[in-house]
Amino acid sequence: MARFGKRMQFKFCAAAILWLSASIGLSQGSQFLRTEYGYPNIQGNWTNPFQTPLERPANLGNKRAYSAIEAKALVDRAISMDNERRAPIDPNRSAPEAGGRINNQADGNFEVMPIEMATVNGEYRTSFVIEPSNGRIPWKADGKDIHLKWREQGKLRFDGPEGLTPLDRCLNPGAQLPLIYIFGGVGHALGNPAGDNPVRNIQIVQNKDYVVMLAEYFSLVRIIRIDSEFRPEQGNKWMGDSIGYYEDNSLVVHTRHFRPEQSIGPLRSSEAFEVKEVFTSISDNEILFQYTITDPNIYTQPWTAEIPLQRMKDGLLLYEYACHEGNYSIPSMLRAARMEEAGLL
Repeated sequence: MARFGKRMQFKFCAAAILWLSASIGLSQGSQFLRTEYGYPNIQGNWTNPFQTPLERPANLGNKRAYSAIEAKALVDRAISMDNERRAPIDPNRSAPEAGGRINNQADGNFEVMPIEMATVNGEYRTSFVIEPSNGRIPWKADGKDIHLKWREQGKLRFDGPEGLTPLDRCLNPGAQLPLIYIFGGVGHALGNPAGDNPVRNIQIVQNKDYVVMLAEYFSLVRIIRIDSEFRPEQGNKWMGDSIGYYEDNSLVVHTRHFRPEQSIGPLRSSEAFEVKEVFTSISDNEILFQYTITDPNIYTQPWTAEIPLQRMKDGLLLYEYACHEGNYSIPSMLRAARMEEAGLL
């Protein structure tokens, strides 16, 4: 059953957001906006518009920041590439080669390509990962997530729907956190910057007891309890069990008990995966978002990333990212796999 029609508002999320909306007021003696409950006010629509990659290109070693000249060169390069990308496709181009891949470049040309460089404490960061000092994710050589374990047991991807990722099944993007938190540009120092606007937008709403975060991509909703106790008796959840508290101008969130099949290639995880997030109000229009990931089964040490989030400009809204539960193409994929096994393809 299709979730909703194209670009319709996500009704139950809207209802939750209206219910949770808190009025804004200034706390006495503070330069930052506060909610009526005295919490740092981080409500609103936020975006990650940066071409900065999650991991630092290996050739940069421990170089944590670019110079202003280097950063400008990367921005100028991205602008030039974006202008070329937006140019009309040649109507007289030749047909693709037989057996070749056909992409959705025409659609991609209308996406918003990240241009800016992420700046934190005056530094033009070379990566979102800041710890380890090389800006690289510290993968464990023998780290195995549930998908790799299934493969070793002989369970192939198309043996059944359970072998497919949550993204394949249109259940959620697959990642343990909204992708706005995870991905930056794709290796701008080595290749093309990425452009995918819905991945980069999120709405935050607060009230006394909860924080709701609505990511535009997949209309993904996280409900964070202002609480000190996890609830493992509820079992593992697609987005984990999140509890939070406020500290000065920050919201601190701890999340555990994720579904193990939520592991994805760029961010593998096991049953030991947990994340600590800190949302710090830098100004009325900027949040410094930091997260630290711990999973001794997958990584040799905890690692930390920092992403400055910018408030979306007035008039810009989040829209439902239309997908559909179960993914209508999965029966066709599984049927094709059975036909291939029977020698009919």
